[in-house]
Amino acid sequence: MSEAGLDYYKVLGLDATQRAIRPADLKAAYKRSLLAHHPDKQRPGRPGHSAPSIDTIALAYKILSTPDLKSAFDLSLSQGHDAPPGSDKVFHTGLDTVDLDDLDLDETSGIWTRSCRCGDDKGFRVTESELERNVEDGELITGCRGCSLWLRVLFGVGDG
Repeated sequence: MSEAGLDYYKVLGLDATQRAIRPADLKAAYKRSLLAHHPDKQRPGRPGHSAPSIDTIALAYKILSTPDLKSAFDLSLSQGHDAPPGSDKVFHTGLDTVDLDDLDLDETSGIWTRSCRCGDDKGFRVTESELERNVEDGELITGCRGCSLWLRVLFGVGDG
């Protein structure tokens, strides 16, 4: 999931127009957001429901609680920039690294899948278009559909 374009004030349920937030209020908003959006409390299959991930909530708290990052983020909001500062340095909980060859390919759909520790047989899914978007990096990070674990998939482009 891309972090670009997110308003971290909204992620934590804060008023985006109020830039001066006390540390205690920020921490309370962080905890409320963690509890409200924890994967164990979500009901799967709710249509139109796209809750922020635990990693996004943690990143929002980190950015808004670090004065330099918060200043840069506030500036990016006022200038309309898409990528908030620090979004390229996201820590992903439970990140495992595998090669694309370690995933199962469904030839008919063109989707690679891998089971997750949470028990979801096809928790991790990678599509051809996702690979194409990340070809320069040679890696793709994808989250499990059933829990908060992540998978870094390494791949190379063959001459073929």
